[in-house]
Amino acid sequence: MKTKNIVLLDPLTYLRGSPGHYHFVRDWSGARLPADVCLAPLDLICVAAYLRKHGHKVKIIEASIKHIHHPALVEMVKIENPDFVLIPSVSFGIESDKLLSSLIRASLPDTRVIFSGALVTYDPGGVLFDGSADFAILGELEIPLLNILEGNYGDNVAFLDGKRNLVKGERRLLDLKELPLPARDLIDNRAYNYAIFNRRNPITAMALSRGCPHSKCEFCHTNLYTLGRIRFRDLEAVAEEFREIAFKYKIGEIFFRDQAFTADREFVFKVCEFLISNRIGISWRAETRVDLVDKEMLRMMRRAGCYQLSFGFESCSQKSLDFNNKGISLEQSKEASRIARQAGIEVVGLFLYGMPGDTRETMGRLMNFALDLKVDYANFEAIYFMPGSPVYEKMLKSGQVEFFPRQLLKKYVKRAYAGFYLRPAFIYKNLIKMFKNGSFLRAGVTLKVLRGAFSFFLSLGFSPFGMFSKKKRSE
Repeated sequence: MKTKNIVLLDPLTYLRGSPGHYHFVRDWSGARLPADVCLAPLDLICVAAYLRKHGHKVKIIEASIKHIHHPALVEMVKIENPDFVLIPSVSFGIESDKLLSSLIRASLPDTRVIFSGALVTYDPGGVLFDGSADFAILGELEIPLLNILEGNYGDNVAFLDGKRNLVKGERRLLDLKELPLPARDLIDNRAYNYAIFNRRNPITAMALSRGCPHSKCEFCHTNLYTLGRIRFRDLEAVAEEFREIAFKYKIGEIFFRDQAFTADREFVFKVCEFLISNRIGISWRAETRVDLVDKEMLRMMRRAGCYQLSFGFESCSQKSLDFNNKGISLEQSKEASRIARQAGIEVVGLFLYGMPGDTRETMGRLMNFALDLKVDYANFEAIYFMPGSPVYEKMLKSGQVEFFPRQLLKKYVKRAYAGFYLRPAFIYKNLIKMFKNGSFLRAGVTLKVLRGAFSFFLSLGFSPFGMFSKKKRSE
């Protein structure tokens, strides 16, 4: 087998009609994190290790965290002169990614371009028929990338045949036991520093599992990647990765990318027992569901270094939660927040405006619901019905474009962020936190994050001069 050379990109994102550039998490979520902070590219370091295990040469270019714009990024790719280049695309930035592809093709006509991502998984023809990509990946990266590098365009690969017909391989999920440790030696681990939201630096990404135990939410496109299944890694591999993160790379904090960290209660206890008994001494945070936590588990997680949990509360309306097959109750949301805080764990609330079943009345109460839950941080979003989600398919069939005007949802989001984050108590609490964790001693990090937070607020339509306007609300 001939060794192939592939470059994996983590590029900046440019959005049409928006100034500057943005940082997205280029995995199954395609998310943009609060304050536009960057996250270590977990998917890329995982697949890099997998491809190296099979004898191929891999390089990762971290254009996002390094603020490398497309023209300079292309010059860096030219130096490598790879056989293949991967662009892990994000749905909101697909045009930006196609622009990058066109620049690479113009400079390196013999290099074959591969696209991945949620939108590409749903509609591979969208990047194949216009010539942006030679291959499109369906779902996770490991199986299809290895297939492509070894000339086997089978499972999880889409391409155009000689007659320009779309060919899509069968979907297959990787046994996570086949994964070697992520190739953190290929990235600049020290670059991932935050000034807020975290306790220690640098910070990395890690996962115990892939998939969600409740792949039924109407608004979620998780099944595009995981086919409705959840898989867990071996405890031995997880333990080895913890040791490497803490002792080899001396990383201070982990951001777990599991969609439901506490899906397997027994596994969580084993992981926590390992962290405690081996004195790993690392801080970490994760995301899970409100119906998958209990007092004993949360106390154990706190002892093991967990200081923050994100919960998808989504709505303050039980009708809306039920309509969207969320599978939780408002009482469970309240109880999860209460027992997490009681265990000494910060709570991050994830909330959506414009869910099917919402009304203007329920959306008007959502920010106060966040305050009632006493969450430490809140993420408010105007819902987008992502291709591949059940509600998106229903809307296509019915011809319905949206449930609420987009501008109205943006107003609710703007008010929620202002009402939650501009409270004097919140600002004071987090200034004290930044002093305690030494963020103000790292002026560059602080300014970078504050700049990201400012641009994030501006992207919501805030005016620096009209933010505190007392103009009467019309909705």
